[in-house]
Amino acid sequence: MPVIDREYINELAEHISESLDLSIPVSLEQVVTKLGGELSRQKLPESVDAIIYKMGDAFQIVISEDSKAGNRDRFSIAHELGHLFLHMGYLIDPEKWASTPEYKDSVYLRYGYSEEEFEANEFAAALLMPRSAYAAAVEKYTVAGRCDVAKLADHFQVSKKAALIRGRWLGIFRWQ
Repeated sequence: MPVIDREYINELAEHISESLDLSIPVSLEQVVTKLGGELSRQKLPESVDAIIYKMGDAFQIVISEDSKAGNRDRFSIAHELGHLFLHMGYLIDPEKWASTPEYKDSVYLRYGYSEEEFEANEFAAALLMPRSAYAAAVEKYTVAGRCDVAKLADHFQVSKKAALIRGRWLGIFRWQ
């Protein structure tokens, strides 16, 4: 399977955000509903934060009932939306969608150990922290040349780690 270009992933997330008229912080429940999907909590295997299922012409994202709600769940939902569009073809590739009877996340889940996981993580970050909004927020929370990453993360309702990694991939923060 070919690796999906990071630029394409960011543009796709921006297009979806514009099409759904999303605002920051992104309401993922609203995204799932607007796209015709369902969001629920269920018992999932240990170490599984979330999973996505195809249901006819729609989809369901299940969050682990053992998960502590919050920013991690938000990233997990956005990650599953990445799989929905990028790897299942929902609304963007009818042939791929029709030929995907079900989607199984890799055994490594969202920890980024496969190309699909990297791609889904990139999509999640791009949906939750769009490039232009991210750059503006970095400027807002930077004083004397230092960005307050905690405030940046709160702005987007993501973890500090997710906010920092997004800035690194965008070339705003150094990798160190």
